[in-house]
Amino acid sequence: MQTLFTIGLLVVVAAVAGAIWWRSQRKSAASRAGHWFKAFAAERGGTFGSGDGGPAPSFGVFHPTGRPLAGAPDDPWVEFRLGDRPVLGIDTRESYRHFDDHTYFRDLHVTQVRVPPGPELRIVPGRPVMMPTLPPDATLDAELARWLAANPRFGQREVVVENGAARTWGPGCATRQNLTAEARYLADLADHLPAALWD
Repeated sequence: MQTLFTIGLLVVVAAVAGAIWWRSQRKSAASRAGHWFKAFAAERGGTFGSGDGGPAPSFGVFHPTGRPLAGAPDDPWVEFRLGDRPVLGIDTRESYRHFDDHTYFRDLHVTQVRVPPGPELRIVPGRPVMMPTLPPDATLDAELARWLAANPRFGQREVVVENGAARTWGPGCATRQNLTAEARYLADLADHLPAALWD
């Protein structure tokens, strides 16, 4: 009798946990579908994705680590044009380990603009420009150092240029203000990069 009661209790607990999980998944899907990116895309004549396996962006990668797109991202995204450049904005989350050894998530937004294909370029504040996919090239390294010295504003935030996209990211959810400001910054960066980079 005790065994039947225990089994019944486990079934009830599993059913309640399953119902809570199902409800949270539906609420999450509904909030993604109602994301402000949808209205923003309509205003700008762009494309919106809610992370539900719909259309994929036309370019870029979707995470600061550089994982290339394989279909649509799992997170809400919007693609629009800033002048003549396509821009991709994504709301995502990154995991981190807390001191209690549990994994937590924090909001992160990624902004990308399309650039010509070229070698990988990494800009990190306070460090020289890095080109990790190329062997050392004293002439190109010197030109990039001169360029950064002449344009110090482009050394103030972390940027990666690769896979036909220049991208930057920051903490918190994407807003209209940070998405458009970061897109302008990246478009300006792409317009000012030395021509030797594309050669």
